[in-house]
This record gives sequence, structure tokens and C-alpha cells, in this order.
Amino acid sequence: MIYYVKLLPDAHSDLRKAKKWYNEQREGLGEEFKAEVNKEIDYIGDYPKHYQIKFKDLRQSLVSRFPYAIFYSIDEKGKRIIIFGVLFTKRNPKIIRGRVKK
Repeated sequence: MIYYVKLLPDAHSDLRKAKKWYNEQREGLGEEFKAEVNKEIDYIGDYPKHYQIKFKDLRQSLVSRFPYAIFYSIDEKGKRIIIFGVLFTKRNPKIIRGRVKK
């Protein structure tokens, strides 16, 4: 079953900031980062239960090549994936927990 994927505004902001940072490191690296994130989001849409639950119903997927994690939950009724954030793996995961409580 393929799910619709919804990125919350905080997740969009995370992605913009990370892409900008990578482009500042090397031209085009931000696009490579975006491609890897999109590839992982597509995988999550196809296999949402592949990753284990980390907090309540929140799951975490790691992005290939880049030290980032995608935090999401599954809305079975609506057949959608809700992405709460895309964070650098060294950041405190409590940031995402705060977003879930909003």
C-alpha cells in the first residue's frame, strides 16, 4: 500500500536550512542532499512500517550518505505519512518530541 506523504512546515524548514548549509560547503552538494532525502521519503511512502517506533508512534529513518534522520508517523486511517522533521543526527531528538505535541 502506497501512502501519501505530508511534510509539516517545520520539516520543510529543516530541509531548506540543511540544503543551504550543504550548498555553502560545496556547490551542488545541497542538491545531492535533497535527492537522498527524497529517495528515502519515497521509500518510507512505500514501506512505512519498515522502521521501528522510537517515541510513541514516531518512527525514524536515516538518510544515506548524510548524517540526517527523518522523523515521521503513520496515519493508517488517512493512508498518509506525516513527516515532523529532518534533523542532523547529533541534534537532540527531544526537538521532534516537542513538535509532535504541537
